[in-house]
Amino acid sequence: MKAIKIFPFILCILAVSQVKAQRGEVKMNLQYSYALPMGSFKNDVISNGSPRGVTADLLYNISNKFSVGLGLGFQDFYQKYPRALYNTGHNETTSAVLSNSVQVIPILAKAEFYPLGGKNVAVQPYISAGAGLGVTSFTQYLGEFGGSNNGGNLMLQGGAGVFIPFHKFSSTGIRLGANYNMVNYGKNGFNNFNNINFQAGISFPLR
Repeated sequence: MKAIKIFPFILCILAVSQVKAQRGEVKMNLQYSYALPMGSFKNDVISNGSPRGVTADLLYNISNKFSVGLGLGFQDFYQKYPRALYNTGHNETTSAVLSNSVQVIPILAKAEFYPLGGKNVAVQPYISAGAGLGVTSFTQYLGEFGGSNNGGNLMLQGGAGVFIPFHKFSSTGIRLGANYNMVNYGKNGFNNFNNINFQAGISFPLR
């Protein structure tokens, strides 16, 4: 009977110690990313989704609910369009295959908020925000002719998802989420590379 009375007390101590351990902790998020072009990016450049993406976040827990840090990533978009007629100059029409290739590398200052942070729940929802630089490379070929434009522009990000710990008191677990990325671009008549990406990965503390 005495052991039964002590057991809940031990669980409380473990829960409190876990909460304290999370404060001041540095964590790493590694995720696979599948992205869909949005808006004029989808209509004018690439309509195909991109299964070629990864993201990595290095975040510091300033409390049980708030984390801040740095986010990096890479997303590769590509599409080749069927042969068609294109206006290539004054009274000049060319029959050619058009291919577009866009790579986006985000370098962002990020923050995450966990509304249920510090509570022992099986699923921890979160919302995130990021701002920084979107390094882009845009390559376009019309037949054999074309070229590339590289640059860096303002990028804003907003996201939401869930963290699912591997067990009740674990700081390591699975992350599932989605981000909307606003990527400015102002060359050759195109104005953005906006996209939404869906992520799945793992989050773990760096001890």
